[in-house]
Amino acid sequence: MPRNKVAWRRLVFVVLIIASLALLTVSFRESDSGPVHAVRQAGASLLSPLQSWGARIAEPFQDGYEWMRTLWSAHERADQLEEELQVLQGEAIKLKEQAEENQRLKSLLDLRDKGTFPEGTDFEVARVTGKSPTRWQAWIQIDKGSADGVRVDQPVVGATPMAGESLAGKGLVGKVISVTSHTAQVLLITDSESSVAAKIQGSRAEGIVEGSVAGRLVMDYVDRDITVDPKLVVVTSGYGGIYPPAIPIGIVANVGEEDVNIYKEIEVQAFVDFRVIEEVMVLILPVSTTTVTSAGGFTSTTSTTSTTSSSTTLGGAGR
Repeated sequence: MPRNKVAWRRLVFVVLIIASLALLTVSFRESDSGPVHAVRQAGASLLSPLQSWGARIAEPFQDGYEWMRTLWSAHERADQLEEELQVLQGEAIKLKEQAEENQRLKSLLDLRDKGTFPEGTDFEVARVTGKSPTRWQAWIQIDKGSADGVRVDQPVVGATPMAGESLAGKGLVGKVISVTSHTAQVLLITDSESSVAAKIQGSRAEGIVEGSVAGRLVMDYVDRDITVDPKLVVVTSGYGGIYPPAIPIGIVANVGEEDVNIYKEIEVQAFVDFRVIEEVMVLILPVSTTTVTSAGGFTSTTSTTSTTSSSTTLGGAGR
């Protein structure tokens, strides 16, 4: 029985193929008014309404398909644009950081060129790599050490963005207190154990600028009878052998006097904003020559330098 069904299907298939070929042959050979053409046209007339209704029914599904395809394409495009946007944002941030770094380094170079540093001073630019974690100490760590010529007690200056006076944002930062081969620790002038011999331009009043736990700078030991006005510039006096003279420190912010105190208490606003400092310059001062005359009339010449050849291990905020 199954074999008969297969044979029957094959026979029907062959008959249909022969009939199709015969119809195609007749259709090609007969004229447009022939019977085959007439049957085909009649069939087309009957099926045309069905095709029209089918097209109308299928149209919403085709629109839906096109909408889904467009939506998926837009989603992929949005993902691609998001990735490109993130790359561009990263590049923009990088360029912004580079522009700000270039501006800070330009400010350091401007301080070097316009500052009144001793002739023959070398400058070592360093990046700040760490800061004191507590308010009880004020120091920074830099990425230059003894291998770069940095020594203990060398003065450090810096520049930060700050509006105000002509030298605002550029001035004294502190001094090196410990070094390793490739790092150093700098004691800031705002540290409570820092003291800098200074003078006030204009009045020429001299005193000591000291730091505090609160981060304020106070100039002490200024005689009460010397007139000191706000906004006057405070610079290093050069006394003490560490800081050369005329390095900008800040401006007089407030002048206080007490009846029981023989000295004025002057609050100084630092030129450098220590909260945002990122680069500094270590001053490698030249060797100076000092002539000493003894009581017997003999003279001797000695060479000294503000730097020291010994280096200490970087640790706590040593003084």
